[in-house]
Amino acid sequence: MEDISRMRGKIKGQIKKFSGMLVKGFSKPDQKFITQVIYGIQAAKDVKLSNIARILKEEIPLKKTADRLSYNISKEDISSRISGRISFLGSKKIHEEMVLSLDIGDVRKYYAKSMENLARIHDGSEKEIGDGYWLCEVIAADVSGEKVIPLYSELYSQESKDFKSENHQMKRAIDTVIAHVKNNIVYICLQKAISQAM
Repeated sequence: MEDISRMRGKIKGQIKKFSGMLVKGFSKPDQKFITQVIYGIQAAKDVKLSNIARILKEEIPLKKTADRLSYNISKEDISSRISGRISFLGSKKIHEEMVLSLDIGDVRKYYAKSMENLARIHDGSEKEIGDGYWLCEVIAADVSGEKVIPLYSELYSQESKDFKSENHQMKRAIDTVIAHVKNNIVYICLQKAISQAM
């Protein structure tokens, strides 16, 4: 039992260190929220807010914790600020011989029926249409492919009222990454020509 407690403390410490780098410059409530969500997802092995709230074991009713998490997760600026921070942290590890790759992928939700903005997607692995979300990612890799650095990752749906176009999503990813990465790095766009997004 003592080993489990020690391991739990070590994991909490590592999460706090990681989230501390991620939330630099955020308000105290946003820092608390991001740290708790990262810990909650790891501990619950689930992304459902009710399960994250349960893991946090706050001394308030479970519903109030879940409501607070729900309120914070719906803030529009949080995800874009986190994306910017990830790009900033990743950019410190990039050198001139690396290639940046932008890819539009998908996350299939086989059993989901009522998730927000669930969309029809082309499942690239199964080569069929299914329900899920599109995924826009940018990574940096050295020529050998041994070192890979994530710089940007965002799920999106054409069913969202804020959705404009796939090109808009790509441009947003490119703009976020370019703000932190030197211009002399080569960009490869696997899905579309980069000029379409510009």
